[in-house]
Amino acid sequence: MGLFKRFASELWAFKKTVLFVLIPLLASPLLILDPIGDGPSKGAWVVIVMAGYWIFEVVPLAVTSLLPVILYPLLGVQESDDVCRNYLKDTNFLFVGGLIVAVAVEHWNLHKRIALSVLMLMGSQPRWLMLGFMLTTAFLSMWISNTATTAMMIPIAQAVLLQLVGENKKLFKGEEGDDHDAHKVVSSNDDNPPSYQMDGGNDNPLAIMEDEKETQVDGEEQSANKQDFPKNAEPEDTTKEIEESAVTGDTIDWEKLNEEERNLSKGLMLCVCYAANIGGTATLTGTGPNLVIGGVVDDLYGAEAGLNFASWMFFALPGMIINLFLAWLWLQFLYLGRSCVACCRDCTTCITCGKKGNTANKAGHEVIKNEYKKLGSISWAEASVLCHFIVLALLWLLREPGFIPGFPGWSMLFPVSEYISDATAAIFISFLLFVFPSQPPNFLCCRTKNDTSDIGPRPALLDWKTAQRKLPWSVILLLGGGFALADGCQVSGLSHWLGGQFESLSFMSPVTINIIIVTIICFFTEFTSNTATATIFLPILAAVAESICVNPLYLMIPATVVCSYAFMLPVATPPNAIAFSYGTLTVPDMAKAGIVMNIMGICLINLMINTLGAPMFDVFNYPEWAPDINGTCRDVGLTTLSPNMTTMYGATTTCVCY
Repeated sequence: MGLFKRFASELWAFKKTVLFVLIPLLASPLLILDPIGDGPSKGAWVVIVMAGYWIFEVVPLAVTSLLPVILYPLLGVQESDDVCRNYLKDTNFLFVGGLIVAVAVEHWNLHKRIALSVLMLMGSQPRWLMLGFMLTTAFLSMWISNTATTAMMIPIAQAVLLQLVGENKKLFKGEEGDDHDAHKVVSSNDDNPPSYQMDGGNDNPLAIMEDEKETQVDGEEQSANKQDFPKNAEPEDTTKEIEESAVTGDTIDWEKLNEEERNLSKGLMLCVCYAANIGGTATLTGTGPNLVIGGVVDDLYGAEAGLNFASWMFFALPGMIINLFLAWLWLQFLYLGRSCVACCRDCTTCITCGKKGNTANKAGHEVIKNEYKKLGSISWAEASVLCHFIVLALLWLLREPGFIPGFPGWSMLFPVSEYISDATAAIFISFLLFVFPSQPPNFLCCRTKNDTSDIGPRPALLDWKTAQRKLPWSVILLLGGGFALADGCQVSGLSHWLGGQFESLSFMSPVTINIIIVTIICFFTEFTSNTATATIFLPILAAVAESICVNPLYLMIPATVVCSYAFMLPVATPPNAIAFSYGTLTVPDMAKAGIVMNIMGICLINLMINTLGAPMFDVFNYPEWAPDINGTCRDVGLTTLSPNMTTMYGATTTCVCY
C-alpha cells in the first residue's frame, strides 16, 4: 500500500507530462480507425488535443495555440501558409490597436484619475462606495485589460477599507479624533502584529499569484502580468500606533475583524473583481471571448452578419448595466444588508449606516480625496490621451451606425467603404499615439514664456519599448490559434459533420437549447480560460445552429457573453485570483456569492437575446448570409427558428425550401 501511494504521488508530480502524452494517445483511434471520415477525423483529433491541453494547461495556453501550424500541414488538412494567415487577421489588429490605446491610458495614469473622480462623486457610505467601485471598474474594463483594472482598483479599495475599519475600531474604544486623527488607524487589539502587506512589492501576494498563473489568460486578460501597482497613500504620523494596533499603516489583520467588518471587506473585494468580469462584456474589444466571436463570425459569414463594434455595444451594454446593478444589490444583501438590518435597533453602532458609520465613512472618503490630490491637475499628456481615446470610441461607433437613420457612417467618405473595418480606426489612433507630443510643443509661437527647455521635438505619448513590454502577446497568439482551429474545422469537414449530428436537436425549442448551452459553458468556464472556452465552443455552435436552422448569432452571442461570467472560483479569471490573493476571501465565500451571480447571468443573457437580439441582429429569422446546408432553412413570411417546430411565439411553422 505504501509503495502504491509513493508511486501515485510521484506520478501526480508529473501529471502535466503524463497528460501531454496521454491526451493525444487517447484520441489516436480517430486517426487510426477513421470512424467519421478522413478529414473530419483529423480535424476532431486536433480539436481534442488542443482542448485537452488548454483545459489542463499542460503547456502555456499561447504555446498550445501554435499547434495548428504544426498539425494541420502534417495531417494534410491545410497548407502552412493558409494556417499562418489566421494568426494576424483583422480581429487581431483590432485587439492590438485597442490594447495600445489602453497601454497609453495606463502609462499616463489616466485610468486612476477617472477611477478616483467617480469614487469622489459617490459619497462616503460603504454601499455607495461599493457602487462607485463597480461603476468605475466596469467602465475601465470595457476599454483596458480586466486584470490591469482589477490590479489598480483593489489597492484603492484596500486603502478605503483600512480607514473604514480602523476608524470603526477607534470609535468602539470611545476615542474621539479631530480631522487630523481621521487619517490615523487605531485598534483595540494590540497583541498580534499585522499579517498582511498591501503594497505592490516583493511581498505582495499578487506577484506570487501572477507567477503561478503565468499561463492563464482572460480576454482581458493577461496584459497586466507583473504590472506595478500604484502605491497607496500611507497615513502620516502613525508611528506610535504601529506597535499597538492590528490595523496599522497599510496592513490589516483580517483574523481580528468582527463579522460586520469582515463582511464589508469581502463585499468590497468581490465587487471589484465581479465588475471587472462584467464590464468587459460590453465592448467587442473588452475581453477575449468577444474578440473570438468577432473573428469567427467574420471568417464564417463575413461583414454581412452585421457584427461590429457598434452593434455589439448597443446589444451588450444594457445587459452589462443590468447585471452590474443586480450584482450590486446581491452583494449588498449578502455582505452589507444583513449587517445593517441586524443593527437597525441601535443604528448608532452600525458601520454601514448611522452616526457611528459616518465618521468611519468620512475617513474612507478622505483617503480617496488624498489620492486624487496626489495626481495634481490634469497634464497635457493625460488630456491628449483622453482625446485620442474619445476619438477612437467615436470612430468605432460611427463607422457603420445602423442606429442613426439616414447616416451611413464616416467609412462612406472613402472610395471603397467595405475595405474599412474597426481595426482600421484602432490602428490609426494607435499610430498617432507614437507621434503626438506628450508635452506642449515649444516651436516658435507655441513656446510659453516660462519654457526653458531645449528647442526640439517633444517625446511622444507612447514609445515602442513601453508598448512592447505591456502588450499581451500571448493573448494575440491565443486568438490566432482559435481562428486557425476554427478554419481547420471548416476545411476538414468537421463542422459539417458536427452539424449533421445535431440535427436531432431540432425537436427542442431554441430557447431550451440556448439555456442548456449557456448553462454548460457558464460552469465550464469556471475551470478553463475564458478565451479558450470561446475558441472551443463557438465554431461548434455555428455548425449546430446551421444544422437546426437557427440564426447562428442566436446561439453564439449568449455563449460568448457567459464565457466572461466566471464568478465562483479564484482560478476562473485573473480578476478573481487578484481579489482572492489579498487574504480577505475564502473559496466558500466566492462560491456562495458566485453561484447566484452565475444563475442571474444565465437568466439575463437569455432574456437579452430574446428581446434586444431581435432588433439588433434579427435572431428570430434564419439569415441570408448563413449557408442553408439542409436546403430547408429559408423562411417565408413567418418567424422560423428551426424546421417543423413551434417558435417562441407559439406559431407552428415549417421551413420552406426555395
